[in-house]
Amino acid sequence: MKAIGLLLTLFIALRASPSYWVNDLGTLGSSSAIGFKINNSGTTIGWAETVDGYSQAFQSSPGGSLQTLAALSASDSFALGINSAGVIAGTAYVNGQPHGVIWNGVIGNGPGTTDLGAGIFVTGINDPGVVIGGNGHAFILVNGVYQDLGALPGGDWSSASGINQSGTVVGDSSVASGNFRGFVWNPQSGMLELGTLGGLNSHATGINQSGEVIGHASLASGYEHAFSAVGAIMTDLGTLGGSSYAYGINDSGTIVGYSWTPNSDHPHAFVYLNGMMIDLNSLIPSGAGWELLEAYGINNAGQIVGEGLLNGQSHAFRLDPALPPGIRTLGATFSITSVPEPGSLLPAAFALILVWIWGLRTRLAARY
Repeated sequence: MKAIGLLLTLFIALRASPSYWVNDLGTLGSSSAIGFKINNSGTTIGWAETVDGYSQAFQSSPGGSLQTLAALSASDSFALGINSAGVIAGTAYVNGQPHGVIWNGVIGNGPGTTDLGAGIFVTGINDPGVVIGGNGHAFILVNGVYQDLGALPGGDWSSASGINQSGTVVGDSSVASGNFRGFVWNPQSGMLELGTLGGLNSHATGINQSGEVIGHASLASGYEHAFSAVGAIMTDLGTLGGSSYAYGINDSGTIVGYSWTPNSDHPHAFVYLNGMMIDLNSLIPSGAGWELLEAYGINNAGQIVGEGLLNGQSHAFRLDPALPPGIRTLGATFSITSVPEPGSLLPAAFALILVWIWGLRTRLAARY
């Protein structure tokens, strides 16, 4: 009965509140900006278009504006991974050639920027400092030493796109048919192929600490659906009406991405938890001028980053979970100091109640 009372209290509180507050991370003065990843300290990375028309890597600390990262005299640069220490990994283009780059928490040009050389795409970094990417084959870079991860049988190309703290890597590889399959690599088993959802291709984009893999895969119809995979079992996450793509997962198993919808000319960002894909636009305050297009990153506190339209212009955003004081969900406790606007957000309420139940069940299982 006590648990039912707590659920009712939470349900009533959530009905009167948005589930997320939207933080505008802004632009670099031009027409687009994308928040791509966020670490557990709340630092966001990504890239934005400059007034000169180039893409510029940035970082944004909690509460701060976009700050450009050193570009190595590059035309374009992209920040694609960040670890808990704030070390950023990405790719810059110099004279038309991709260069892997490590930004060691330095703003602007400085000694903390490391050029890993030409012909290398760097896509991520974990807390131990293992760097991933591709240079024809997927690789890891450990203490300055490259290890070629190879390709799936019959394939001649691969690239890594995600790594967890244990060093398990996911990405894509070509196969003998000329199609592409997601893969999972670890030092013990090597590179293992993921399946599809009935179509020809799959792509793995991320992995959390428990080994749950996310990505998108084709159906027999040719449409793409977001998936999660635990071991050999792939789960179709569904869509908001059209094709869908998963790009971020936290250690609680909450997944974010985007899906095309039947009633919009743009994709909509989603959050997926406890078996439900929810349009993030239904979970933010109404009338704020936002249309959230794509979600790419989520941290263990449940903060989500991506790209949205603010009054019609592309801005990077960060979503912060908005819950009554003392309510704990998605791995963190949040306090709300401002009064939320009234609204009826029943899908959000039910989704977050399910998260609460799941957390309670997990704690009880661990206790007994």
